[in-house]
Amino acid sequence: MLILAFVFANHFNIVGMGKDFSNNLGVHYNLVLFGGLTIAALITASVVVVVGSISYIGLIVPNLVAMFKGDKIRGTLPDVALFGAIFVLVCDMIGRVVIAPYELPIELIIGILGSILFIGLLMYRLKHGRKVVRVGELLRKQFGIRKMAEEGDCAK
Repeated sequence: MLILAFVFANHFNIVGMGKDFSNNLGVHYNLVLFGGLTIAALITASVVVVVGSISYIGLIVPNLVAMFKGDKIRGTLPDVALFGAIFVLVCDMIGRVVIAPYELPIELIIGILGSILFIGLLMYRLKHGRKVVRVGELLRKQFGIRKMAEEGDCAK
């Protein structure tokens, strides 16, 4: 199912732009929408059966990745999977370390960190809108770092 989601990612982007837009591009809106919802439901059901219900993963991780990479599904799908796995791993390690001989449930740690990240994400979106965060520009602005061409350090 994950391979199907990756193959049809461009069609999902087109359907996300609206019915008229997708019909003008020759994409069958209802068929792709139904197929996308079916694929998402099957992937979600299989993950919940194997792992259990973990809150905030599907809400926080894709939005954080979209802030840095944009909204193109094909480009962000591997990054969302990798960042989601890293986020769950870090939360699991925190749950094992906080009260050392015992363990806190991963749902608790993800719920706490997820709610903090979600509030921060909402505050950022209220202030900046749907702008993509450019890490290089952010570092230059924060720390006064200039580009090499601006400094005149280019070889002549």
